[in-house]
Amino acid sequence: MSTEPDLFQRFEDYLRYELDASPRTVSSYSRDLERYRRYAEERLAEPFTPSEGDLDLVRGWLSSSLDAGVKASSVGKYLSSVKSFYRYLIKLGLLRRSPIQQLRPPKADKPLPVYVPTEELNRLIDEPQEPGEDWQAVRDRLILAMLYECGLRRSELAGLADGDVDTRQRQLKVLGKGRKERIVPFGEQLAEAIERWRGERTQIFGDSPHFLLSSRGKPLSDSAIYRVVHAALRDVPKLTRRGAHALRHSFATDMLNAGGDLMLLRELMGHNSVSTTVRYTHTSFEQLRKLYAAHPRAASPPKDAAPEDDPTTED
Repeated sequence: MSTEPDLFQRFEDYLRYELDASPRTVSSYSRDLERYRRYAEERLAEPFTPSEGDLDLVRGWLSSSLDAGVKASSVGKYLSSVKSFYRYLIKLGLLRRSPIQQLRPPKADKPLPVYVPTEELNRLIDEPQEPGEDWQAVRDRLILAMLYECGLRRSELAGLADGDVDTRQRQLKVLGKGRKERIVPFGEQLAEAIERWRGERTQIFGDSPHFLLSSRGKPLSDSAIYRVVHAALRDVPKLTRRGAHALRHSFATDMLNAGGDLMLLRELMGHNSVSTTVRYTHTSFEQLRKLYAAHPRAASPPKDAAPEDDPTTED
């Protein structure tokens, strides 16, 4: 077998050039496999040669990652990456079978999506314009509006070309996970905010093929979008997370609370499986339960009160 680090590089090239995987996907797989390679070489005290007998090695790596405090969901991604690597070695004819094909990821807790109250989002998005407000404030408010009103991922917003945003037809062309395109509609108020930003952008930077720009006139990164959202949500109480995904979650929850169709919401959000979208129904139920808590008979009866007899039950 060839020099092992070369196999990892060949796999990276395979992802990039043959599968046309996104740069984010290539980077994620490469980081996971580099972790695996380092663990294997430290444990074996020699250069690592992948083989059909690596089951215990992979198990040890995943277990040590969990012991080190890595989340179960992240360890599951590690396993997915290394499984893809072994399948690639089979494709090359270097292995006959994968040693870890039957290995299952650890069960991960799935916390309910974070929900930002609608009134808080309206306050942030509709904040009156300050006298002499600079172009960055206009852009940052637009970022909040687009994430919440269109349900975008931050990478999707960062990747928008100017030509992908059509204010005449009020729709976005979004490149989502798996490089799948989808069309997302939006409202008149957002169209006006977009045109205002375009005016500010053109005045400062001239024409640009990119929709959102940094202070240097370069395409705005998804990490910069995260920082904008995190700063905006800083003073919203009781949020466990304050990243851009909280606004995407709020978009989905508010759509369902308003009676939106689950299957159509799946299309809007670019989910491959409706089971992913279903998670938001739980959040919606939590909102309804909090609303019901305001009912005068929702409180528990006093401890010394005798329960009423009720010999019947109804479904």
